[in-house]
Amino acid sequence: MNDPQRQACLGELLQVWKQIGEESRPPSVWIAEHGPVTLAVATDDYTYPSPVMNAWLLNDHGVERRDPQEYVRFMTVQSGIHWAWGAPPRGIFSNTGRHPIGLAGFAPIAGTDLIVLHYIWGGLWGRGSHYRYDPHANALECTTNIWLS
Repeated sequence: MNDPQRQACLGELLQVWKQIGEESRPPSVWIAEHGPVTLAVATDDYTYPSPVMNAWLLNDHGVERRDPQEYVRFMTVQSGIHWAWGAPPRGIFSNTGRHPIGLAGFAPIAGTDLIVLHYIWGGLWGRGSHYRYDPHANALECTTNIWLS
């Protein structure tokens, strides 16, 4: 994925995040760029089996680049499978009415000119879609919604 495509993905996520109401908007969002995925993977799921290439944290201060290992560590801890003592920590999304963090990600779809992009704002609201990058507009164009929640 080249830098203009990457910036278009980040711009799309920032725009969607800003457009939702404050009652549904998580104060922070982890964003991961994954390596290429197959079309089958990009149609079925929002977890991509390819490596995390880049990571960012989105909040009221903008989009800040982070070490990809910070994102991987966050997701590993949230999975709870590596906890040896007691119950795993509280999940990514709280039940208090205020969602502490959202998740988003994107990846190029191998052998196509498509990008799969998803976002989850709390456990109950999200979308996964295929996009095509328009170099003239320097923006993404949604071609297909894969899943909505």
